[in-house]
Amino acid sequence: MMLALRGSVVIGTLALYDMLKSTLSNEGKSNHNGFAAVFEKIERVIKALPQDNMKFVTIMIDDISFLEVAANGSSNDVLDFLHYCYTLTSEYGCAFVALNHRDIYLNEEKPDIILEMEHLADILVKAEPLATGLAKDVHGQLMVLHKQHGISPVKIHNFHFKVKENSIECFYPGTKI
Repeated sequence: MMLALRGSVVIGTLALYDMLKSTLSNEGKSNHNGFAAVFEKIERVIKALPQDNMKFVTIMIDDISFLEVAANGSSNDVLDFLHYCYTLTSEYGCAFVALNHRDIYLNEEKPDIILEMEHLADILVKAEPLATGLAKDVHGQLMVLHKQHGISPVKIHNFHFKVKENSIECFYPGTKI
């Protein structure tokens, strides 16, 4: 089933909302009400689900930086929106995933939004280049940090990865021949 709602698409149990095509812009000014409307749509989709299915819901924001563009650079509005989405995890038992794409070779400090999301996260996945430089069979490394409700790290896993044509192969360091 596919249903198009103004700026959003629902496919079965998958609901997509394109923030860059949304009507959040307000002539260069921040638009808190636009984010509130998006949050209300997300919450409405979750509330419409049967109670048993709510725990299988994952709210995924793919690239926080797009939110900042949609909010005309207002980090406060984006942070408020992310906090609202995060509250749905305790209210409805769903999961929340926020992704940030940035240039790993830049030596800049992390923005406040990223620091706040790292604090709230139960699982943090970082993709980085190899510390030893480029390699033929290994394209980078993943660090997976699993926390229990935002407190100190419980488990840290390191993986190497190789990007293939249609997939990514992950493996423990030293196990790939």
